[in-house]
Amino acid sequence: MVTFRVLTAEDAEQYQKLRLEALIKNPEAFASDFDTERSKTISQIRDDLSKKHVMTVGGFDGEKLVAIASLDREKLPKMEHRANLASVYVSDEYRGQRLSKRIINYIIEQVKKQGISKIYLYVMTHNEPAIRAYKKMGFTIIGEDPDAMKEDHGFVAEYRMVKYI
Repeated sequence: MVTFRVLTAEDAEQYQKLRLEALIKNPEAFASDFDTERSKTISQIRDDLSKKHVMTVGGFDGEKLVAIASLDREKLPKMEHRANLASVYVSDEYRGQRLSKRIINYIIEQVKKQGISKIYLYVMTHNEPAIRAYKKMGFTIIGEDPDAMKEDHGFVAEYRMVKYI
């Protein structure tokens, strides 16, 4: 059974391993790339996992990290009711178990207590499975950026989605 918890600096090695797996298997789904993330030291990753305004959650099967997602809370007082969901990934062997939905719901339950009322995310317009899943979770498309990310073959478009909690 997969359980969820907020990652800490002590999870840096497992987090890096799963993050690099995500960037190898689904590079088009992330703004960062393998080389950028691979060049980060464990110390930098520990620092990233310790940032107060970012909550990175992991899904664990026993001691093994199999799913990740991060929520970056806005820091300015007029914007602190908002947050951005990013870096959602589930290992191939654990897909089909609704872990993405479960990890996002876990995050939502955590941040409701902290005054967050609005969560944004970005998703590639061609990623239909993810778009369907996000819509089922209550996210709605509020905009499109036709030249959101530059890939080797050209620009790709993203939808911006929001969920009020």
